[in-house]
Amino acid sequence: MDQISIFTATLGLAPPWRVTSACFTDHSNRLDIKIEYALETIACPRCGNKLSHSPAGTVQEIWYHRDFLSHATYLHARMPIMPCRCGAFPLERPWCREGSGFMPIPSLES
Repeated sequence: MDQISIFTATLGLAPPWRVTSACFTDHSNRLDIKIEYALETIACPRCGNKLSHSPAGTVQEIWYHRDFLSHATYLHARMPIMPCRCGAFPLERPWCREGSGFMPIPSLES
């Protein structure tokens, strides 16, 4: 099993989510993982409408875990904002389920 597959499984990701890269920095005991979302048809979590079009935009998010696989870990994800007739919404983040230990880092953008 390759490194990307291990991180994908450990984070509990399934399509359309995928790990695209992982980088260890030994001197700082840091792990950076990039996650992407492959656009596909999904159902709106609010109204159930099928969404198969492009996102209305994206938001860059960083999530932190102080001890994931014995490293300070940063997840980098460009989150698509999906438009629907009932409004635009961000997609569910599988890595931030209860008990995961990942916390969002507030954006510095204003």
